[in-house]
Amino acid sequence: MINIKTSIKCAKTDFIKWALNSRMIILAVLVVFIYICAIQPLKENAALMGKPLNAIEPYIAALNSGSLLLIIPLGFLAISSDFPKIDGSAMFGLVRTGRVNWFCGQLLSLVMMSAAYLAFIFAASVIPTALESVWGTSWSDVALHFSVEFPDQAQSYGALLLPKNLFNHLSLTGAALQSTLFVFIYIILLGMIMMCFTILGKKTMGVIVCGGMISIGSALCSIIASLMWALPMANSIVWLHYTEFRRAPFYPIWCSGLYFGVFIVLLIILSLIRLKKFDCSANNSEG
Repeated sequence: MINIKTSIKCAKTDFIKWALNSRMIILAVLVVFIYICAIQPLKENAALMGKPLNAIEPYIAALNSGSLLLIIPLGFLAISSDFPKIDGSAMFGLVRTGRVNWFCGQLLSLVMMSAAYLAFIFAASVIPTALESVWGTSWSDVALHFSVEFPDQAQSYGALLLPKNLFNHLSLTGAALQSTLFVFIYIILLGMIMMCFTILGKKTMGVIVCGGMISIGSALCSIIASLMWALPMANSIVWLHYTEFRRAPFYPIWCSGLYFGVFIVLLIILSLIRLKKFDCSANNSEG
């Protein structure tokens, strides 16, 4: 029987350990990538037009950038590669709390970790331009009209950070919410893969599988291959679902929601089945 209080305590303990991990120094590198790949190009476009950005546009750009959506999942993988941590003390906790309570605690911890990671990305994207940007629910003139006023730079990196596929189909708020949701469940899926492989006693293989999925998915998205929809990266990039002008989506957004939902549920079921046979006397996750 699930004890909610026990699961929450387990999640809180693991989340604090994760947040205080020395690997968090990697986030400083992530900030630099976000600034170079999303913030700086948009600031340069705004300077050329002499008009301000909307404050959350760099965040939307970061979650829809092909280069950053290679770095962002890899960054999470790097700071969370020991999730779920099953050492000697964790084994003792697993036995004391019960397998199902421990598993529910790990799921809650994963949700908290993913939310905190995206909150950090939001802060890193918004804070550098907050004082020189406008706040509101409308796309800025920089996003909407830069390519019209500077046609010779319409295919530049900065101009493509906020493509027509986004602002012709979604409001600013809708683009922000959908981008956040799909990157969030993408990270959850990566965490569930690591969870499943850890319970199978193959944690290192789980990290390799996640890294391979991220790298191959990025490569397929860069060439817009049909096979890209078989991997989570394409399903997490909102603008890829839409055409530039037509209302009909290129790939229905609900299909991506179903894709993530099915795989996450299957991984939870597989993990629970395997957890019943998990040897709590082992002292490491490699079996």
